[in-house]
Amino acid sequence: MQSRIRGCAFLCAVVFVVLSPRPLLSNGVTPADSLADFSRGELVAASLQSVKGDYQGAVDRYRKLLVTQPNNGALHYALSNAYLGLGIIDSARVHSEKSVQLDPDNKYYGKLLAGISHQMNNYRQAADRYRQLATLERGEGKARLLFTLGQLYFQTAQYDLAIQTFRELLRDNPEALPAWLALFESSVHSGNNLAFREDLLLFYSAAHASIDQRIELVRLFVVRSSKERAYIEPANLMIAAIHKHHPRNPRLAMTLYGLEGELLFQAGNTKEAVRLLERVVRSKNAKKEKRLYLQANSTLALCYDKLGYYEKCIRLYEGILRIEPENVLMMNNLAYILAGQGKALPRAKELVMKAITREPANASYLDTLGWVLFKMGMYEQARETLEKAVRLNSNEVEIYEHLSKVYEKIGNTQKALELLERAKQIK
Repeated sequence: MQSRIRGCAFLCAVVFVVLSPRPLLSNGVTPADSLADFSRGELVAASLQSVKGDYQGAVDRYRKLLVTQPNNGALHYALSNAYLGLGIIDSARVHSEKSVQLDPDNKYYGKLLAGISHQMNNYRQAADRYRQLATLERGEGKARLLFTLGQLYFQTAQYDLAIQTFRELLRDNPEALPAWLALFESSVHSGNNLAFREDLLLFYSAAHASIDQRIELVRLFVVRSSKERAYIEPANLMIAAIHKHHPRNPRLAMTLYGLEGELLFQAGNTKEAVRLLERVVRSKNAKKEKRLYLQANSTLALCYDKLGYYEKCIRLYEGILRIEPENVLMMNNLAYILAGQGKALPRAKELVMKAITREPANASYLDTLGWVLFKMGMYEQARETLEKAVRLNSNEVEIYEHLSKVYEKIGNTQKALELLERAKQIK
């Protein structure tokens, strides 16, 4: 679609040239069509083909014109667009580079080459191009280029350059929240907590973000911390900053305690997490806010499970399902705990079957069902279910361990050992 738009813009320019009044001879007679007129007509025809999606026809016409006009930057630019339409990106790159070589200051040529470099994963070349283009742009156009440039530096692990670029963008656009998020992520990946603290202070003084936006930013970092521990400390710094700027807000305090409890759980400080989360779920403010209450309870249930407080864990999951009876994740979690305790197995099976009905390709839910079936002594059905789970997710240790126990029960010791070995390799 973008190449069509570019082709259309190019076509309009050509049409304008063709329709401009031609000079008259002294006797008032218009001269006969010249070679230049013919070339303009061919250029219009080629551009029309490109706009209509006939990229091969456009390429053929452009290439004929290049025979007589090899140094026409507009022709190389148009030909590059047509090759992009055909999906022949290397040829598009060659002609895009030629157009930039012929007219280095043309920002449209530069943008096309930067985009092609980006698409070809040549991030460093793309970054160089975007940096050059940013010096030619002003206002919103410059902000977009700087944001793309910062992302490219981030993708190539040039975190200091990414930080520098996002800061440059934010000097003129302090309310650009996506740029703040990108800046914070760059600081996290650079491992520079001092830079993160400085940027966080700047965020509170320069960005007019609402309290809800600040909370959502913390939530995002808490979620990231479950997979990348580097996000734990920055998320804690964010929470501390909100506490500092809003010290007398009980509702907000409970929200922050809930998020802090999740971070403690992610960091392995399970008992401390329990202390905070129990305080949250008992508070009147939490019970008035469904999202906070349910999230705190679900994290607390995970803490109880980890500490071996299975009865408490079961009660929490049951309570959550009374509030949200269609919460498939809670159905699965409760079924898994029940299976582990060998309790209420028919109910566990019913719960996880309902979850699988909603998400039939969820390997975790199938693993739970396989484990429930194993506990019920239905070994062949358990084997079939767990084999399916492995096919859907071949990197989950627990599935292999469960399947190993099934094969051990049905007498295939060799297969059981192979599966345990596979689980060890994944660990």
